[in-house]
Formats: sequence, C-alpha cells, structure tokens
Amino acid sequence: MNRKSAIEKNIAEMTPGEFRVLARRNEWSAVTGDACPGYAQANLVIVPKAFAFEFLLFCNRNPGPCPVIEVTNPGEYRSRFTAPEADLRTDLPRYRVFKSGRIIDEPFDIINYWDENLVAFLLGCSWNFDSGLRAANVQYRYIGDHSTNIECVSAGSFHGTMVVTTRAFKSSHDAVRAIQITSRNPAAHGPPVNIGNPEDIGIKDIYHPDMFSSHEHIKSIGPNEIIMSWACGITPQTVALTSKIPFLISHYPGHMFVTDKLSEELTVL
Repeated sequence: MNRKSAIEKNIAEMTPGEFRVLARRNEWSAVTGDACPGYAQANLVIVPKAFAFEFLLFCNRNPGPCPVIEVTNPGEYRSRFTAPEADLRTDLPRYRVFKSGRIIDEPFDIINYWDENLVAFLLGCSWNFDSGLRAANVQYRYIGDHSTNIECVSAGSFHGTMVVTTRAFKSSHDAVRAIQITSRNPAAHGPPVNIGNPEDIGIKDIYHPDMFSSHEHIKSIGPNEIIMSWACGITPQTVALTSKIPFLISHYPGHMFVTDKLSEELTVL
C-alpha cells in the first residue's frame, strides 16, 4: 500500500490535530467528510475588519446557514475555542479567495493573503449532525448542495440567496428522527428548511447539485424516500459573489476546518 492509500484509509482514525498536520503539509487536499468521526467540522469565512461587524450581523440575522461557533480578533489566525493549536491559514485542505464578486484563487494555504486586518469566522457544518444521524441508525443518502431562491436577510453590504444541503431519507420514520436530531443542533444549521418539495425553494434538478456534489452521484430517488434540505455554510460564498465584497476568504466547498470539539459538545438538550 502506498503512502496516499494509507492516509486515505487512516484519516478516520486520526485525531483532529494529526489530520490538520496533513492539511498543513499539503498531504491531504480532498474533502474532509470522513476525517475524525465525531469531531465537529467548521466552515471558514475571513473578511477585512471593516466588514467584520456587517458579516457578524448577517450571521445573526441568518443563523440557519451561518451559525457562529467562533470569531477571532483582527489579525489572529489561531482558534482559541475550537482548536487552540491550529493555524487557520494552513490547516484546511483548500481555500477560496474572492475579490469584488469573483473567485480569484483556490490555494492550499492563505499565508500570502494574510494580514493583520483580517477577522476569521468559524461557522457550523451540516456534517456535524451526520454523525448523530448515523449513531441513531437513520437511513439516508446525501445528494449534494444546491443553490435556492431563499433570500437571506441582508446586513450592510451582505445580501444573497441561501445554499442548502440535500438528503434523501429511506422512510418517514427516518425523516422524523432526522428532524428531531438536527433540531437540537442549531450550531450545525438546526432543522431542515424544506421537506419533500425541493422545487418550492428553486431546486430544478435534484440530481445535479450546482454547489457541491456527493461522490455517489445519485441518479434516482425511491418512491418512499423523503427529500429534505438544510441550510448550508457555503451560503457566504454565494453572498460574496452577489454582494461583490472587496475581499473575502472561505474554505473550498467540502474542505472544512476540523476542530478539537466533539460534535456533541455543540448540541443543545
């Protein structure tokens, strides 16, 4: 077995710190979905200090797609609460850089973009409730992430539509359990925003996610499967494009920040 194959086999057994070292060394540049099961992963958004309050207000008004876990001080690239030893400039597998409504780079680290004026936001991720669904033996398939016609509540310069993650549940029982489990986890987007009718929120083709796709490439939905969609942390990326924010950095879709916190630590009773 070569080193790459060995890494792919073992990421599920690594500690978050060990996994972040892989990302820092550019030895892992793929999605993080299978990394460190049970540990919370986070979306990343970084904006200049001049836009930080407006973005915090946007998150406050749109807690579904943007549940705030942590905010750094200007210029601080350490995550004091979720992973104190981590470096937000290097410890994600891949990033996206936006400038005035365009994606200008998708680097493997952002050291060259960093300055003392930047504020980092860590936002909850729907993959954090996936571990809870699996633990409860909820039967479902992840389809992918779709853009919608749901307008976010604007705040200052930030405006745009919501992105959702979509899943197909095997039965009504599985769907009800998923609603119960996710409703107590607002830090991972909370309950679904749509049940059963993706067309109602502007999803025209469920089988071709336009923001991020499942590796399974689902081609059909069973007659008894129930489709549900949750608010998604990719939303700030579409907002960056729509709002033409002068400068914003995010994670590359699916390439999350793996924290030291267990997903269960971020839930509520």
